[in-house]
Formats: sequence, C-alpha cells, structure tokens
Amino acid sequence: MWVLLFPFVILTVVIGLFVVIGVYSWQKEKERTQALQLAASQLGWSFAASAPLNMIAGLERFALFNSGQGRRITNFMYGEASGIKAAVFDYAYTTSSGKNRQTHYQSVVYLEPGNLSLPYFSLRPEGLLYKIFTAFGYQDIDFGQRPEFSRHYILRGQDEQAIRRAFSDGLLSFYESYPGTCTDGGGNQLFIYRGGYRFQPQEIQSYVGLG
Repeated sequence: MWVLLFPFVILTVVIGLFVVIGVYSWQKEKERTQALQLAASQLGWSFAASAPLNMIAGLERFALFNSGQGRRITNFMYGEASGIKAAVFDYAYTTSSGKNRQTHYQSVVYLEPGNLSLPYFSLRPEGLLYKIFTAFGYQDIDFGQRPEFSRHYILRGQDEQAIRRAFSDGLLSFYESYPGTCTDGGGNQLFIYRGGYRFQPQEIQSYVGLG
C-alpha cells in the first residue's frame, strides 16, 4: 500500500514546495514595492507599482529593451534630479524556453537631459562571450589611449565617429572607475544599470547621482 502511495506523497511534497516558494517570492516582491514606494516619496517623486513599456518614449531604439520576450517594467518612480527629468525602475525580460528559460532582472536609472544630443550607442562589460564574438568581427569600438577601458568594455553603435567624439577621455576614465556599468544612450536619453542587479532602496540616490 505504501509503495503505491509513495509517488503521490512525493508529488504532494513537490507541489507544496512550489507553493511555499511562490508565496515567499510574492511576499518579498510586495515588501520591495513598499520599500521603493517609500524611497520615491522621500525623493518627492511619483510612483507606480507597474508601468507600460511606452511610459518612456522610444524604448525600442535601445538594446536593453530589444532582448527576449515577456518584457515588463515594475516599481516605476519618476521625477527630477538636479533639474533633469529622471526615473528609476525594475525591468525584467525572459530568454529561451523550456529547461533553458531564464528571466533577467535589473534596476535601471533613466535620465533625459533637455540639452543632450548623443549618437545611439550600447556599452556593456566585455565578458568571454563578447570577446569570442569580437574575434570574429563583432563590432567593438576601442580607444588606444585607454587600453583599460577597451579591455573591460564593448562599445557599439552605427555612427562610430560620433560615438568616439562623445566618449571623451574623462568619460572613459569614469567608466574605468565603475567597472560593470552598462549604458544605453541616444538623443537626450540615457539608461544606466548593472546587468542582473536590482538596487536596494537605500542605493537609489547614489545610483541616480552616478547617472
């Protein structure tokens, strides 16, 4: 009798574990939303627990928002920082499917300075996979006078000469000092984040200041 019931016991335990994990994750996300809403209030910013992708115009022009599927924005706070239109939000998207399915999470700082005019570019840390790609001709804009920057970052964009002009020696030095920083930019829009990292509420002001 026990032998017959054993598979059902195992199934019940597994289902129970999934339910517990799901409830725990839901509770932690609820607590995060509440903490971020409080942080937005302290900044004097507005807050929305979820937001449509068109909350910021032109997202489709930037590399971060063209990866995967199931793209979503949550914990969207927005206002001004030093007179500049700004926002901070959690962003997630899913890649692959089945057993290889993976959801990517990061917090993003968005800045929209009125007097900025940038060429469109994408800046990422240069991991092993990117190094292999560049060996086969994948675009990577390097700077001979800044080998440290070129070693640690992959910089891409259609207008290479304009991008080179935009990335001054001081800016290259800045990125060397903050390894792992990702940036998508173009026009008067900038998105700054660390891949796979979500800010803690107490870190928001420092990341906005970094932006």
